[in-house]
Amino acid sequence: MVQLSPTTHRSLLEMEGGLRDIDASPPGNLAVTKDFASKRIGAFYDAARLQLLATWARHSPRHLLQFHMANTVSGVLEEWCDYAPGIVALRLCEGVSVGEEIIDRREALEPAAFKMLRTDSLDFKKLIKGRALDFSCVSGAKIQYLRPLFNARDPSSVRGKQEMFDLLQKLNSEVSKLDEFRVPEVFLEACSVFTSELIRNTQEHATKDCYGRPYIEHVEGLLISWTQLEGEAYERDFQGHPRLREFWTRETGAEHGQPLRSLQVSFFDTGPGIAGRATGRDLADIPPAVERDALLRSLKKNASTKRETGAGNGYPEVLERLRQVGGLMSIRTGRLRVFQAFSPNEQRDVFAFDDWADELLAPATGTVVSIILPIRR
Repeated sequence: MVQLSPTTHRSLLEMEGGLRDIDASPPGNLAVTKDFASKRIGAFYDAARLQLLATWARHSPRHLLQFHMANTVSGVLEEWCDYAPGIVALRLCEGVSVGEEIIDRREALEPAAFKMLRTDSLDFKKLIKGRALDFSCVSGAKIQYLRPLFNARDPSSVRGKQEMFDLLQKLNSEVSKLDEFRVPEVFLEACSVFTSELIRNTQEHATKDCYGRPYIEHVEGLLISWTQLEGEAYERDFQGHPRLREFWTRETGAEHGQPLRSLQVSFFDTGPGIAGRATGRDLADIPPAVERDALLRSLKKNASTKRETGAGNGYPEVLERLRQVGGLMSIRTGRLRVFQAFSPNEQRDVFAFDDWADELLAPATGTVVSIILPIRR
């Protein structure tokens, strides 16, 4: 049985190890700690943990999240219904076991209803915990289409650029109460286009498998955090490529041991992955070179599969802003994690993505697109 805890699966390298363990194991229950899903490290890492849990759930349908008997059922459910990684895992799995007691997923998700209400009403005081918050669109929920992201309770009613910009401005103003940093408005404008397009795209493509068959269970959304990373474990995650090492060293002033302070935004879905939906083929039937080519072609301007005229400009806009300010984008999908990292005003093709590491990764469910915008005083 695969076992996950925040002490053994905290860094990207450790979570990639968890994905390899899941891929190499037969379907089965997953042993987890009560705090594994609710730990808030930052949107970049929290989304990676979410994807790890989603991958297990897709790999092991009709199996349980398993907790030690020393826990209480109420304590477990309160923790796991409080943040997107736990909500995603509960929606996709069969339920939980605490010692000998088994709770099916419908009952296990009941505490999440209160969180969805707070999110729908944008109750910042109760939503922001650990300088992080999440917007999760859970299939089958009474409030699946959250008002901050949708104009109506309908998948086709994703809010447009201006409405997303208004939402991001509200978040920016709220965070400025906690930190002296404010996100540049030009970046918020680009991010609002990106947010609208990605959420619309997930509603159209991440709710079906690579063959176009609808999923019964799926979750899409985003996580946002204003946080800092420090320590050897996180530094090691940025050592797999020279440009990653340069980014980490520049933004932490490595010789001074400063933390990486950043705004992090991660968009997630539990769909078939970018290459899967682009090719209409199962990941196991796609050679690695074909998968990488399909991924990179899907990112480029006007490569969008969305039906709206003029769609497909989100990636170029946000990448250009990241190039200007010196930021990073990471995309984890299928067996790949690619990235784009810039120093401020670097003259570099925004679509010149590199692989985060040399080796082919274990397959991961869905797609996670993460943005890291350094906070510089």
